[in-house]
Amino acid sequence: MEAAQLMTRKTPCSEPLPDLEVPMINAIVTCLGSEHKKLSSLINRLALIASRPVDGQTATAANRDALEIWEEIRRSLWSHLQIEDELVYSWGESKHAFSASLLTALSGEREQMRKLLADLPEVASNQEPQILTEHRATLLALTAILDSHVERYDGEVLPAIRRALFHR
Repeated sequence: MEAAQLMTRKTPCSEPLPDLEVPMINAIVTCLGSEHKKLSSLINRLALIASRPVDGQTATAANRDALEIWEEIRRSLWSHLQIEDELVYSWGESKHAFSASLLTALSGEREQMRKLLADLPEVASNQEPQILTEHRATLLALTAILDSHVERYDGEVLPAIRRALFHR
């Protein structure tokens, strides 16, 4: 009889598993926060390169550096945003952890990111594109929105998630 009660209580689809939910969400939030620190460093480096004027002598090196940094950001960005959308934000929304204004801001931020990302090229490894010359404004706009994303996450989303986790 005790085994039957344990089985019904632990059915994942019928109800949340409170014993696992808090550490799981906390671990995901912590991991995303760590990724934000790395992303913030990359954003700052890309913004610095994209905001500097380049001439004929420095253009090749600056383009190569910008492309390397952009590729590093791009490799992790989609999965990072998907994890935030599907796990953190959907959980926070279901627990009413976020204000309506924060949800609106997050949605607008995501839409801006998608538009800017669509403007940047997929670069084949054998190409040497002039990413700074052709996409400087997009890179600067993207660095600004990503920086805002990191700030909002650290300053609003993370505290809201932690409050919802630990104030049940």
